[in-house]
Amino acid sequence: MLWRLVHHSMVAIGIGLMLALTVPDWRALYGDSLSDAFDVVALFFVLDFVLRFYAAPGAPGGEHRGAWRTRLSWLVSLAGVFDLVAAIPGLIALPDNRDATLIGFIWVFKYVRYSPGLSILERVIANARQALLSVLLGLAIVLLAAASLAYLFERSTDPAFSSIPAALWWAIVTLTTTGYGDVVPHTIAGRMLAGVVMVCGIMVFALLAGILATGYAEEMRRREFLRTWEMVAKVPFFHNLGATLIAEVARLLRVRDYPSNAVIIRRGEPGDCMFFIVEGEVEIELHPQPLRLESGAFFGELALLTGAPRNATITAVRPCTLLTLDIVDFFELLARQPELARVIHEEASQRLGPGAPVHAALKAMIARDNVPAS
Repeated sequence: MLWRLVHHSMVAIGIGLMLALTVPDWRALYGDSLSDAFDVVALFFVLDFVLRFYAAPGAPGGEHRGAWRTRLSWLVSLAGVFDLVAAIPGLIALPDNRDATLIGFIWVFKYVRYSPGLSILERVIANARQALLSVLLGLAIVLLAAASLAYLFERSTDPAFSSIPAALWWAIVTLTTTGYGDVVPHTIAGRMLAGVVMVCGIMVFALLAGILATGYAEEMRRREFLRTWEMVAKVPFFHNLGATLIAEVARLLRVRDYPSNAVIIRRGEPGDCMFFIVEGEVEIELHPQPLRLESGAFFGELALLTGAPRNATITAVRPCTLLTLDIVDFFELLARQPELARVIHEEASQRLGPGAPVHAALKAMIARDNVPAS
């Protein structure tokens, strides 16, 4: 953790020094001091590269291969290449130090390995690469067709359209709807072409945005499902259920965060969901002595089992992360899983006694599916 803090600080300092060295006034006043500080940061990233190269065999999976083979595999990986490039300012000495400092912009990419959002984006792009490549191919076709037709229509009216490569600049600016105005068509055919290219640009970038947004949402759902799966499997209430049912439950759960002393449930309220504790601790106000529940426990199920109002007030002793199962999802899940209805009925009998009232919907499910009650 300390190394990560130092690493992030050095990246920020290095980028700041690189920017400062490009300002003529600052370079004239503090040039030597800034250059010396930049050299220190550059040497730090040389040390960072050497240490990561040496420690590569300690990464997960490295124990199954030889030490040097693992180091070479890391060196040719994307992370290894970036770390090597980041070490270049400390390994070379150019006559003009300003040229060396400009390479320092690569340091900002060292934050990527610590950014979960960017790693998710990388996975999204990898999963949607076929769709993205198809859209990019369409983009290339539109650009080439637009530049070719613009050259055909405008070559005699404007030197900017003197060749297809020259007309590509206009095609790119028009397709992205940037519209710098430095190159414009003069003929009627050219202006009609510009309108078509603008509409095509909007469609292409809308497709790209839609593909990435859909992929990002799916990846976030997948990660959230994996995160909640383990917590659901730890809850005693679901210990005897199979993996298929646990997967259904995990998809229905929602995450809620509560600060310290927040009231989660009030006595007398209708029961609309049950809760599983992921992190934190809650207190149930019971007489004569309150009851405290910690990570892995669950509460709020009795109101769902009996259909009665909440029978106790529950507050967060310290900040809590809870998973909630809504009553609609609860009974929908029971309708699809007769085995779960039997487990729910057994839990009601154990917690409330054999003669305790059970929710009418639960009774109907048990009777309908002929699930033997305990």
